[in-house]
Amino acid sequence: MKNKITKIAIFGGSFDPPHYGHVDIVKNLERYFDRVIVMPSYISPFKPEQQGDTTRFALCKKIFSSLKTEVSRYEISKKGVSYSVETAAYFAKRVEGQLYWVIGSEELGRLTEWHDIDKLKTLVTFYVVNRPNYKPDDDTLKTLKKRKIKIKLAPFVGMDVSSTEAKIDIAFGRPNKYLPTAVFDAVLKHGTFNPYGKYVQALYRYGLPSKRIRHIYGSAVRGMELAKLYGASVNDAVIACILHDVAKNEDPNKYADKIDISEYPEDTVHAPIGAYIAQQEFDVSDEIAHAIRLHSMADENMSLLDEIVYLADKTERGRAYKTLDYVRYLCEYDRSLAMQYALNEINSLEWAEHNEFSLRAINYYEHICHGKEYPAAPEYAPTVEIPLPEYDMEQEPQQEVPTAPEKVIKQFVPSGDEIKDIATVAAVELSLHKARNVDIVSLNGKTIVADYFVIASASSSTAVKALMGYVEDKLTKQFGINPNKRDVNAEWIALDYGGVIIHIFTDKMREFYNIERLWSDGHNVERYED
Repeated sequence: MKNKITKIAIFGGSFDPPHYGHVDIVKNLERYFDRVIVMPSYISPFKPEQQGDTTRFALCKKIFSSLKTEVSRYEISKKGVSYSVETAAYFAKRVEGQLYWVIGSEELGRLTEWHDIDKLKTLVTFYVVNRPNYKPDDDTLKTLKKRKIKIKLAPFVGMDVSSTEAKIDIAFGRPNKYLPTAVFDAVLKHGTFNPYGKYVQALYRYGLPSKRIRHIYGSAVRGMELAKLYGASVNDAVIACILHDVAKNEDPNKYADKIDISEYPEDTVHAPIGAYIAQQEFDVSDEIAHAIRLHSMADENMSLLDEIVYLADKTERGRAYKTLDYVRYLCEYDRSLAMQYALNEINSLEWAEHNEFSLRAINYYEHICHGKEYPAAPEYAPTVEIPLPEYDMEQEPQQEVPTAPEKVIKQFVPSGDEIKDIATVAAVELSLHKARNVDIVSLNGKTIVADYFVIASASSSTAVKALMGYVEDKLTKQFGINPNKRDVNAEWIALDYGGVIIHIFTDKMREFYNIERLWSDGHNVERYED
């Protein structure tokens, strides 16, 4: 009988920050590989602006380490730009087994451009995790096969989680959706993973109302999506989108002797003023400033970043016009058609007619799109054309300017029906990870301590601790909450979420305390069965 070949998966990346998508991939890799090596990069060739190495390594080690998974500091200790071929060559000499290099399906299209790919392909098989919206296409797979690049498709699908969106949420103080508890705690305590916070703080300083800031948040997320779709700098797109309306409340007279705004209609002067502020206060690149300057009026010969910011502003989900879904669809179908369609709608507004900028832009995109036809609208997209509502926002009543929060994120406190939802989700997660005898106890006003207990047991103290991690991460992801208090010992862990307290026991300890007996009135204990 032949000896079994050890299969080793190397999962590299910036982990900036480590998030639930990474956790999900590692847990799945542990099912199919004998050994998993998580490899935080020192400097990723694709993300030179990433967070410091010490923080990322420490968090990766805390989150991923297990009997099967180790977190390597090889690339961080080596310093410099982290190239996969060098890491693969290092491990090929030092481990016994077959090496697999884990990548997301979004990387397949540029895999042939990786540093020294012809050597790397001799060292590893690429293990491709399918990501939502990035299904591997046959032509790309055929091209890779011709180059003799070995590909194995993973039998699971990765989660639709974005490191950049997590950082945008941090900057805007949104509830946590993507980060494990340890990472979220680092955000709260040390302000880590917040490269965009200084730009968001500027929005408050320049007096923008909350509705405008919600629009800017949506534009930043949309700019990220479009930059990924078109292969542009995600970081530049997010910064430009956050700052595109920074001057919306500014008095143009303050800038009359600083910049020439004579060519801009009154409703669009915030664009050149915003570009000026972005460069003076944040020293942004000329490319970012140019995109901010053109986001209202557009122009001919727009750069890719210019188009991304223009379209992000017009197609973020907070918009309310009837053709929103169709314009978003055009963004994926053909960027030039999306620009032409959006420009024609904008130009139908009274203030925009015959403006030099918009007329140049419309003529330019009519030339670019000559001979192209608009696709039929998908069934979900209404076809009634109405003007984009960019300038409807100016009709909103002036609101008191919100004060920038002292802390970026505040603890979320559940109430009402959401308390029962939290209890149910916790029970489901515990059951999913093989907890025993999961009960939901409705306390019915018997105590002011909580509205519900969730009680579960496990075979060992190790399993109790593991279940705590699973349920904490699930509740953080789904509800953006952390426990108000943790009581932890080897055989009993209690997590206090205010209205819900979760008790996880070893079998022996649960039998000893018998909480259900203490709090049962005969009909208020519900056994969760999956």
